[in-house]
Amino acid sequence: MMAGRAVAVAVTAAAAALLLGGCSASGGGGADRTASPSATTAGPSEGVTGSRLRYVALGDSYTAAPGVGEPVGRSLCLRTDANYPHLLARRLDLDLVDVSCSGATSDDLTSAQGGRERGTAPQLDALGPVVDLVTLSIGANDGGLFGDLVSSCAGLPGLPTGQACSATGRFADGRLSDELAALARRTTRSVDLVRDRAPRARVVVVGYPRIVPSGRSCDALPIAAADLAFAHGLNRRIVEAVRRGALRSGVDYVDMWAASRGHDACAIDPWIAGLQPTGPGLPLHPYADHQEAVADELEALLAP
Repeated sequence: MMAGRAVAVAVTAAAAALLLGGCSASGGGGADRTASPSATTAGPSEGVTGSRLRYVALGDSYTAAPGVGEPVGRSLCLRTDANYPHLLARRLDLDLVDVSCSGATSDDLTSAQGGRERGTAPQLDALGPVVDLVTLSIGANDGGLFGDLVSSCAGLPGLPTGQACSATGRFADGRLSDELAALARRTTRSVDLVRDRAPRARVVVVGYPRIVPSGRSCDALPIAAADLAFAHGLNRRIVEAVRRGALRSGVDYVDMWAASRGHDACAIDPWIAGLQPTGPGLPLHPYADHQEAVADELEALLAP
């Protein structure tokens, strides 16, 4: 029993480190081009099916989809060819440049993730005046908020029975409200920066899914009863902060919170792995079904 607990603790710590940007793989995370550039014929307000438009995908591990498919690009970002940018590009015949990177924060849009010596250019460097479509899904790693929740509350021993880890100062409501308001502002600023670099592009912000269940915990994601409502609520509040920031900027928003209802880490048909994945993927990260669902939502939005 103790050995099993030790494994759970190790897995949780590793997953939290990845959420916080602590990737340890060597090598850089350059752009992955899946097709050669081609002329575009549609403006940013037109549907994208039937033409070879330039598509740039920006984001963190919920876009990179580590472990879901075959690795693409350099190893640092843990990006795979089964992530939703690749799925969407294949479906709509888009010219894709995917610079999503596991562990990315909003700062990594304009700064070299992990330092330039690791070979990762700022994600916004992939943009330019000929880009037609940009998807953006970033912010959950900012400040390490969700990673701190996972490392503090999920599957870890050491707290007195009945004491909620969410009662600690890190999650005090005043501080938390300030952090979430700042996340909404950063999302709006991120969209503004994208527009500055790619003025003709249609910009779509992709929201985060449900990770924590609302009803009861499970072996896949063990969270004390005293913490579960808080953890679910924090998951929702992070999603809502990103949504508010996107709506303030006036761009399209893909609501994966709504789409993933009934597919949290404890569901019968989970789209998100628990502490020990039961299929291809990393702990607390998307399965292939989530990536397919995002591609479905984007295809429906972008089709003429």
